[in-house]
Amino acid sequence: MRMELLFVVALSLGTCFVNGCVEKPAPAPATQAITSTDDVKLSAAIAKLPEEDREAATAQKYCAVENKNRLGAMGMPHKILVEGNPVFLCCAGCEDEALKNSQATLAKVEKLKAASK
Repeated sequence: MRMELLFVVALSLGTCFVNGCVEKPAPAPATQAITSTDDVKLSAAIAKLPEEDREAATAQKYCAVENKNRLGAMGMPHKILVEGNPVFLCCAGCEDEALKNSQATLAKVEKLKAASK
């Protein structure tokens, strides 16, 4: 019986020595890696814009029509002028909708820019 107890204690100490008694941090969630990859993809798409448009597209961050689509998620953002103001869209398919109600589109762009600050 004593030998068995000594064996269990020795085994426990050996396990602590080999594995360490310190709690190891949990691995980073997979979503962090995906977010980083997505951020790189989005940045690369925005980098394809002319230099003078990059800051405005980055400030707007989302499509003025499809508000859940990040600019750059579908490739280089599509730029249109609405009443002389630059508006960025996720794709050319959103252009007609953006031009339908120019005042609402411009208001949405301002709201998107304010939210990203």
